[in-house]
Amino acid sequence: MRKLSDEIEALIVEGGLQAGARLPPERKLAADLGVSRSRLREAIQRLVSRGILTVRRGGGTFVAEPLAAVSLDKAFSPLSPLARLEPGYWQDVMEIRRSLDGDAAWHAALRAGEEDRTRLAAAHAGIRAAEGADAATQARADAAFHMAVAQASHNAVLRQVMAGLFDLLQHSISTSLDKLYRLPRTAHALEEQHRLIFEAIMEGRADDARDATRRHLDFVEDSLRLIEDAAARERRSVRALSRAATEKEARS
Repeated sequence: MRKLSDEIEALIVEGGLQAGARLPPERKLAADLGVSRSRLREAIQRLVSRGILTVRRGGGTFVAEPLAAVSLDKAFSPLSPLARLEPGYWQDVMEIRRSLDGDAAWHAALRAGEEDRTRLAAAHAGIRAAEGADAATQARADAAFHMAVAQASHNAVLRQVMAGLFDLLQHSISTSLDKLYRLPRTAHALEEQHRLIFEAIMEGRADDARDATRRHLDFVEDSLRLIEDAAARERRSVRALSRAATEKEARS
């Protein structure tokens, strides 16, 4: 899916499309790229979560920012293998996100315009609509909300860095993220946290927006840590049982 996303980015660059420019209709774009419309929608959603595209209900898909800023995303590419292989790498990502997401929410509360507020409302509604859906759908809705907050901050660099951090987090703990959204006990808590962030931004309460965001990320980090600790205990138990079986077989 990343390859298809890259193809769409290339089309935007080659076409000289600037911020606010509308992409071709979905049917035509899918035909031009030789892919199904469902695959196209998934690729577009990925670019939306990275803050590169924005979708307006009934209005089409638009470029959210100049593609020159996308070069920042490529700076994260060398880190992706490390994110997959280095235990605990996700904690470094969350540490940075706690600062950046909080600042994005603070700026968004002060700078969000009417279009930003509409986008935030749609993203927040998307989180609520995704409740009870599969983990991947909930994760995408969550990411889209935080990227809508970053976009409302009107800081292009901050938006692109946050998009890269989402990719790194997905690389480092994709399994744990899936488990996070499957835990019934977290569903209500996450929904309430997103509501508090959303309302603080919409009401222009910058300090409250930043504090609510940081509390939300603290909760996510604590939950992920519990999930990984449980997985580690399970692996140790399996290894112990395997050793015991091997020793028993050796003695017989």
